[in-house]
Amino acid sequence: MHTLLPMLLAVLLTSAGAETVLQGVFCRQDILDTQISCAQFRAHLRYIESDLKSGKVKLLECDRLATVPSSGEQTHEFGSVCLNGEQLEGKDREKEIESLRSKGMFAQRTFMPFLPETRDEYEYRVAKQDTWRGMRVWKIEFTPMRETDRHIRGSALVLDGTFDIVSMEFAPSDLPFVVTGAGMRLSYDLVNGLWLPVSFEMDMDLRLAIIFELMRRHIRIEETYCDYNLAVPAPARTEDDE
Repeated sequence: MHTLLPMLLAVLLTSAGAETVLQGVFCRQDILDTQISCAQFRAHLRYIESDLKSGKVKLLECDRLATVPSSGEQTHEFGSVCLNGEQLEGKDREKEIESLRSKGMFAQRTFMPFLPETRDEYEYRVAKQDTWRGMRVWKIEFTPMRETDRHIRGSALVLDGTFDIVSMEFAPSDLPFVVTGAGMRLSYDLVNGLWLPVSFEMDMDLRLAIIFELMRRHIRIEETYCDYNLAVPAPARTEDDE
């Protein structure tokens, strides 16, 4: 399969047009799926919640080892958890991990674009060519076919020639009524010859007012990914996965 990639991409590049670029992106993702059946990486999360009415700030930091099969649910092995600089243990640690879970920090329910199984969930538009880190890229905008809390809308930068995704900026398609604004960025870098996610950022504003303003907060999330292991055996499938 590896030797087919240059030939296949060369054929795709012989004809210009938006459909050619989109076909290249999905072809590249399909090839990556065949190369990587399961991956592990370490993640460091910084969750910063600022109460704009009281001025109080909550800083929660969390380390984890994530195992990501190409199909099935991610698993997470949590390491240190710190709240405002103090390392937590026991029930306090578990409480904060559960709080992060409830906020969707580790959920994988989102229908991400550019995956073969989610292609029909979005409309795509090749907007323009641009330059990123001195390399030519295509900017592709994506819009969900239906508005749900599992869909996103935004754009991605894709390398011209290899069709690797190197950056995505997006926001949830359907925001809760207390969220007045949200923006997310997923950044990639070369890891062992492959473009893989290395950081995620999110900013979200929340406001609740019923006659008077009851709540106004800003949430900032910064997460980095490192120590990729792409040779991890995929977890055995169970009846629950069917």
